[in-house]
Amino acid sequence: MTHAATPVDYMGLGRQLAGLLGASLESASGDAMKELARAYDPSAAEARISAEVFIFHKYLVVQACVGAFPESHVERVIGGLFAALNEKARGLEFTQERQNAMEQMWQMRAKQFDAPFTKDREHFLDEAADPTYWKQSITRFCQNVCEVEQPPDIWAGGKGPSHEASHCVTVAIDRLVSAMSEMNRFHFSHLA
Repeated sequence: MTHAATPVDYMGLGRQLAGLLGASLESASGDAMKELARAYDPSAAEARISAEVFIFHKYLVVQACVGAFPESHVERVIGGLFAALNEKARGLEFTQERQNAMEQMWQMRAKQFDAPFTKDREHFLDEAADPTYWKQSITRFCQNVCEVEQPPDIWAGGKGPSHEASHCVTVAIDRLVSAMSEMNRFHFSHLA
């Protein structure tokens, strides 16, 4: 007896992913990235820092989706995440102009993170001798907080907020991938 394939609830999946994003923002990774931003630019407004930390972690969630879910479903899974985030944003009653500005900022930041994240992922997968991961993505994050002509070397000295952020982001990504692997098994195992 064969069972009809259960349709995937992309909106429900998106809400779960939004919950993972929220958990990431509340985790050591969110705190470490805020601390790094404050160290990088002590004059940065907290609202700016929070926005950049949100965008950075949203990017991590989207990238984790790419590796965790079946390729043929990734676009719809990410669409579910965006729909869930828009659902939450509607509750905040942003103006259409504000929503458009947020979407434009997301598009711009996502493009800025693509190349650094790709290189960082290669470094991570290589299990290179240098265990400090996500350097280029974290450097890009700092530049997004404050564009400076001669950015300081945030990695000098082998310790400090950038190294703590690197460690915390690695832990956050591990948690995202682990949680999404479970979600994948639950929602897509019938496709195997």
